[in-house]
Amino acid sequence: MTDLLVPDADGRQSIRPAIVCDNLVKIYQVDDLEAIALQGLDLVVEHGEFVAIVGASGSGKSTLLSILGGLDVPSAGTAQVDGLDLLQMTGAERTRYRRGVVGFVAQQTSRNLIPYLTAVENVEVPLRLAGRSRKARRVTATMLLDQVGLADRLHHRPRETVSYTHLTLPTTSALCRS
Repeated sequence: MTDLLVPDADGRQSIRPAIVCDNLVKIYQVDDLEAIALQGLDLVVEHGEFVAIVGASGSGKSTLLSILGGLDVPSAGTAQVDGLDLLQMTGAERTRYRRGVVGFVAQQTSRNLIPYLTAVENVEVPLRLAGRSRKARRVTATMLLDQVGLADRLHHRPRETVSYTHLTLPTTSALCRS
């Protein structure tokens, strides 16, 4: 993450927004057909703000989240998260960004968990990808599961847990980035 303080237009220090999208455009092209998923989107999200992204089907919600999550690249405009320019990132930089900065919880709950891993092992996956030691992974995953009320489910597999756990576990795994 880059410095939170940046000079404003008057040269004074101010806190840089968490997310900045300026005139963001995403066009999908298949053969001769173009589909505009985002057209000139402007968005500023400050640190500590909670934002809900709502809209009709096909309005670009998933496209925006895919861009901010480093899964997709905008066609034009600016997309920055914590001062990182997502449009200028190489593929390797985007991979590091996805592993170390963002966490995902898919709408289809079946995509969120690896069925043959236990709860603690599922939460450890992003920590393993980030290169954390086995002991550090276990300590962090156990602590996070305890914080969300799943300490008694550490060694249960997804099929052995109640349905609300199928969203709590991947959310806990996504929190491992912080």
